[in-house]
Amino acid sequence: MLKANFQGEVLFDDSIRLIYATDASAYREIPTAVTYPKSIKDIKTLINFARENNSSIIPRTAGTSLAGQVVGSGIIADVSRYWGKVLEINQEEHWVRVQPGVVLDELNKILEPHELFFGPETSTSNRCMIGGMLGNNACGSRSLIYGSTRDHTLEVKTVLSDGSEAVFGELSKREFEEKCTLTTMEGDIYRNIRDILSNTFNQKEIVSQYPDSKLKRRNTGYALDLLLQTEPFAGDKPFNFCKLLAGSEGTLAFTTEIKLNLVPLPPKHKGLLCVHLETIEKAIKANLIALQHQPRAVELMDHTILELSKKNIEQNKNRFFIKGNPGAMLIIELGGQSLNDVKAQAAEIESHFRQKGYGYHFPLIDGKNIAKVWDLRKAGLGILNNMPGDHKPASVIEDTAVLPELLPDYIDEMTKMLKRYDTSCVYYAHIATGELHLRPVLNLKDPIDVERFHNIALATAVLVKKYRGSLSG
Repeated sequence: MLKANFQGEVLFDDSIRLIYATDASAYREIPTAVTYPKSIKDIKTLINFARENNSSIIPRTAGTSLAGQVVGSGIIADVSRYWGKVLEINQEEHWVRVQPGVVLDELNKILEPHELFFGPETSTSNRCMIGGMLGNNACGSRSLIYGSTRDHTLEVKTVLSDGSEAVFGELSKREFEEKCTLTTMEGDIYRNIRDILSNTFNQKEIVSQYPDSKLKRRNTGYALDLLLQTEPFAGDKPFNFCKLLAGSEGTLAFTTEIKLNLVPLPPKHKGLLCVHLETIEKAIKANLIALQHQPRAVELMDHTILELSKKNIEQNKNRFFIKGNPGAMLIIELGGQSLNDVKAQAAEIESHFRQKGYGYHFPLIDGKNIAKVWDLRKAGLGILNNMPGDHKPASVIEDTAVLPELLPDYIDEMTKMLKRYDTSCVYYAHIATGELHLRPVLNLKDPIDVERFHNIALATAVLVKKYRGSLSG
């Protein structure tokens, strides 16, 4: 029935379903079917079929999600094959309109002659796609200055669950009220959000229970707290449903086009100050000093990743700047109008670190060698997966985030909790914004460690809540 009315491909064979049963996480669930929609008509046909057959649809692009977001028992709709066009670039107004299957690095190559780029940059930028970035509100290593995909999403064209089309973008209070008068599903959606956010009990719960509003990396649930800050609800910001669509993992609507804000290309002169520290605890505290100097990014690598890189033929070549056996390393990105500007910033930070007793080696990397350092950092996930033996770092505490100033106490409690479960942890990623990938070393072939996996996840959720953090940064 579905195949007969579908221009793209509909596949039911076991091999393709097994391929799509996983993403980059530890989770696995076999879908009912895998589809490659070719047109809006295909998407509407798929939505109508799913509704009539009580099935779910799982929109998917590159499958780089680390927490199982794109696995499920429903119908996979992979838009990576036919939805990869850059539709429009407006250099004067700094925006681009794309289909969801556009790869981030390829988009930025197209934008480079216009001296613009899309700011959020993930470590999987050579394969991740804009639809997935919208779905999980991707941030990346430079979220300190560029924020998240949500911050740059201007407009989203969608197909709703009844098969109708709707475009969501910025609205004034008057325009919001006009939307509420529509006699369509789009109107139902606006009326529903009006009723939810006008309720005083809901307002109090959102304010008290959501992650700290100062936390930059926060993707726990739907971003109702951001909509509460808009003009229709006594806030001071324009209403835009894109704030809710970003981070919703494709559960609210099927995205067909995305209009994105663009930013000027970064400074031509950059440098990486690679601070060698004795312990992970010192690195976490030293991060707070680095943040006082307004860096472009601060990334963390721990001893485990650095040690494993010695045994990796490709990454061992990128260790040229490492001295001794650091327990942790902070990679601090700096930018300026000249190389002398960058050197001056680095010298100031090094002086501050030494004054406070942090760090023993401070190489400043510039030019073509910068890419080698970032390659080493980005290779962290792959290197960890190649750890010998059955015990491997498991992606169970993948994206938790707390305010950077709370990280020392949070990590101290996290370490004690892991000790109670007789395991250790690998630490890396976006320390500047308080979001770390924490990977407990577990043998998921062992039922005892599978139980530990679940217990650690629950204990982490309680701990994150205690610090008003986000379970997903």
